[in-house]
Amino acid sequence: MLQIKNLNYKIKQQIILNNITLTFPDNKITCIIGPNGCGKSTLLAHISSLLKSSEKISLDGIYIEKIPARTYARKVAILSQRQEFSIDEFLVSDIVLMGRYPHKKRFQDYSTADIRIADKMMLNTGIKHLSGKKIKTLSGGERQRVFIAKAMAQEPDILLLDEPTNHLDVKYKLALMRELKKFGKTVIIVLHDLSLAARCCDNSIVMYDGTIAAAGKPTKILTPEFLEKIFEVPFYTAKQNDNYFLYY
Repeated sequence: MLQIKNLNYKIKQQIILNNITLTFPDNKITCIIGPNGCGKSTLLAHISSLLKSSEKISLDGIYIEKIPARTYARKVAILSQRQEFSIDEFLVSDIVLMGRYPHKKRFQDYSTADIRIADKMMLNTGIKHLSGKKIKTLSGGERQRVFIAKAMAQEPDILLLDEPTNHLDVKYKLALMRELKKFGKTVIIVLHDLSLAARCCDNSIVMYDGTIAAAGKPTKILTPEFLEKIFEVPFYTAKQNDNYFLYY
C-alpha cells in the first residue's frame, strides 16, 4: 500500500505542496485532477522519488528512501510529461524493451521472456505495427503510446502516469483506460480529461492550490457543484449503463 503523510514542498518561498496526506487503494485506478499549477505533477515526482520526500511517503510500510533504487524501479514506473529526445534514432521495439531494464543485472542481456513482454505491451497499446520504426518518425500520439507501452513493460506494482492522454485521439484515450483496467495493478494517473476521470477511474483526488480539496469515489466527489468551485465553470452529469459521465 502506498501512503503519504504530511508531505510539504516549496521552492524558495512558494508553497507547491501543503500538508499532503493520502492513502492509495491497491490495484485500483486513482485519478488526480485539478487546475494547472495545483501540484499534480510535483506530487507524482515525489512518489516516483524524482524529488526527495524526507520520509513522508511509504510503500508497504517502508519509507521509499529506504528502498534500494533498483528495487524501487521494479516496483514503480512513471510516464512523465518530459520525454527523452536523445533516443530519436532508436526503434520503437528497443524503447519499449527498455522498460525491462530494472529487472536486469548489470551487463545482462534481454531475454526471450523480456522480448515477449515488450511485444505484448506493444500489442496492447496498439503500436505493434510501429515496432520497426524510429521514434523520431512518429506522431505525438504514437510517441505517447510508445512510452506508455515502455512503462507497462516494466510490469510495476504501481504505475504513475502524468497526463498520458495528451496527444491521443478519443479512440486511443478510451483504449488506454481499458488497458489500465486490465493491467490490474495500482495506477495513479494525472488527468485533464475530467470526463475520463469520472467514467473510468475507481478513486479520485482533487487538488487545489497545493492541497487535497477532496478524495473518494468519482460519483461522490466529482459533483457539478464542487467542480464548479474548483474550475470556475458550470458542470453537468449523466448516467448511462452504470457509467458516470461529466460534461462542462
